[in-house]
Amino acid sequence: MRKRPARSLVILCSPGTAELPPAQRRRLALVGRAAIAAHPLGGAVQLVLVGDGRMRRLNAQYRGKDRTTDVLSFNLDPGPEALAGALPLWGELYISMPRAQAQAKAQGVPLLSELARLLVHGLLHLAGYNHDTPAGLRFMEGETERLLEAKGLLPRPT
Repeated sequence: MRKRPARSLVILCSPGTAELPPAQRRRLALVGRAAIAAHPLGGAVQLVLVGDGRMRRLNAQYRGKDRTTDVLSFNLDPGPEALAGALPLWGELYISMPRAQAQAKAQGVPLLSELARLLVHGLLHLAGYNHDTPAGLRFMEGETERLLEAKGLLPRPT
């Protein structure tokens, strides 16, 4: 019997990016694990919190857009050729901390709520969902709200 790959979320901070306090990091990880459980992926996901410079470079290199953005998702599905017993890295997410901070302030919500929203958005992309149609956008927004509400992080204006 083939063992199902572990599904985990690792949160990293790029050099020069402010670390999240441990309690916020744990809450963000809980939201991520809930999203992964609701929309299973084939392996681990790595979330990297970065500055706008690195985000701009990634966006230019992989999407041809020479500007920063709030979140990028990279599906790294290793496929069936992955080594048995190894923990495959299913995907990487990058969140711009400056963009998340600005968006949280503009929406009047805590930074943690905005980070959680961006995390769920990116995880839904890794699970195969898109927002290129009105129905896809409604689903992704509704699912994000549902998961944030379940973890007590539904953004509420202050």
